[in-house]
Amino acid sequence: MSYIQQVMDEEHRRLEALSKKYRDIIGSFPRGTASVKKRKGREYLYLARRVNGKVAFDYVGSLSSDKAREVLDRINERKSYEAKLNQVNRDLKDLGKILHGRKL
Repeated sequence: MSYIQQVMDEEHRRLEALSKKYRDIIGSFPRGTASVKKRKGREYLYLARRVNGKVAFDYVGSLSSDKAREVLDRINERKSYEAKLNQVNRDLKDLGKILHGRKL
C-alpha cells in the first residue's frame, strides 16, 4: 500500500470518528426549532418539532427567563455542530470517491 493511500485511509477513519462524535453530541441537545409566540402582549418561547408528521409545540417559558435563554443557546450550539457534521459528511463523500478511483 502506498504512503498516500495510507494517509487517505487514516483521514477517512478520522472523519468517520468525528462524524460519530458530532452525531452523539447533537443527540444531547434539545430537538426542534425555537418559536416565539405572543400571548396577551407577552412573548413566550416554544420548541417546534415534528411528531408523527405533525408539528408539536413544547412550552419552554417566558422569552426573558433564564431557562429560555439557556434553551436558545443550546439550540444555537446544536446548529453549529450540525453545520460541522454536514462539512464532515461532504468531506467523507469526496474522500470516498477519491479512495475508490472516481472523479469528484
